[in-house]
Amino acid sequence: MPVYVLHGFRWPRSAIRIHIILNNIDDAAAEYIVSPGTSSSLLQSLRGLYPDLLKSLPNLRFIEQYDPADISDSALSQPYAFVADKVEVCRLSVDITEVMGQGVATDGWGALLELRDQLAPGEKVGWWVVANGDEQRPKPPSTEGSCEEPDDLPSKKSRGKLKKFLSKGST
Repeated sequence: MPVYVLHGFRWPRSAIRIHIILNNIDDAAAEYIVSPGTSSSLLQSLRGLYPDLLKSLPNLRFIEQYDPADISDSALSQPYAFVADKVEVCRLSVDITEVMGQGVATDGWGALLELRDQLAPGEKVGWWVVANGDEQRPKPPSTEGSCEEPDDLPSKKSRGKLKKFLSKGST
């Protein structure tokens, strides 16, 4: 079970979903952004939207908190994921003052604050300890022989309408 010491901010799950819809990121899964495909798609989206900021954040990563022992309905979709510019994996132990003492680059700090203002206004930028009990969570089983999208996912047409509605509020 990886435990991370990271420098970054919490990105509310609802804001992640909106970002994915507004930017038409079909390959992204809002419920688990640490998966390689989703992480890559989100980073590509952010590079397109904020190229100057991402130049100063070459090690930007997404980290999830997850407890496999929690079998409640809310456990599968945690309220936040983390956007981090510095991540240290804690194997058995780590001197947290040493990790924090390494700090972050000044231009990286400013870029992370600006990115936070774009993605999660009002969230604290700081040091976090995050546990992820199952980083390699498998995808939910699919129905064999079915090529259709699940009934609970919005269609492309309804996603387009939602995108149009949400972008009206930001103009």
